[in-house]
Amino acid sequence: MLRRTVVAVLVAYPCLALAQGPDELWEITAQMKMGGMAMPAMPSKVCKKKGAENVPPAEKDCRNYDVKTVGARTTWKVECTGKEKMTGEGEITMGKGSYKGRLKLKLEGDDEAILTEYSGRLVGTCAAK
Repeated sequence: MLRRTVVAVLVAYPCLALAQGPDELWEITAQMKMGGMAMPAMPSKVCKKKGAENVPPAEKDCRNYDVKTVGARTTWKVECTGKEKMTGEGEITMGKGSYKGRLKLKLEGDDEAILTEYSGRLVGTCAAK
């Protein structure tokens, strides 16, 4: 359950749509690291509404706050208050048609952080819902 929640927080975007349209189709790869172990990289394609902020929308029981963009770099903090309480911070650095980022989450009562590193590249257009 924790892994599913963390993955959803890390790579969630409004929709997955592959049809042509005015929005941006991104190919994203995310790799989660915890306790000296690394999960296999998880590639996916997501449709991001053109002009939407670079921070993935928060999952249920979570909120993003203290979002700051300076130049190509966006940083934010995350707080989840549901059954699996956690806090963290993330950052994304945008390039031309690409980005790199990371999100570090810490489960309440656990000293070890879950680090997810991700990268994305713009691969086409889509129609976000």
